[in-house]
Order: sequence, then C-alpha cells, then structure tokens
Amino acid sequence: MDWRHDAACRDADPELFFPIGNTGPALGQIEQAKAICRTCSVMDDCLRWAL
Repeated sequence: MDWRHDAACRDADPELFFPIGNTGPALGQIEQAKAICRTCSVMDDCLRWAL
C-alpha cells in the first residue's frame, strides 16, 4: 500500500505546507504544518520521498 494513504496531511490543504515567507502570518502556518507532521505515522517515508 502507498504510504500516502496513511499520511496525517492527506486531507489538509496543500497550501498549508508552502507558506509565503517566514515571518508574520506564515509563522502560524508553519507551526500548523509541523503539528500535523508530528502526529504522522508515515513521516519518515514522507521525508525520504521529499528529500
């Protein structure tokens, strides 16, 4: 089975993971994305795929 089916972010808005900038409102967006990743059971697979 594809690991993406088990990803914690599969129903999240993809834009959440691509903030514009790294200050102001983007900081909240970055923290939201990290919070989703921290709960993910397939984070290692995702990171290997992304990098």
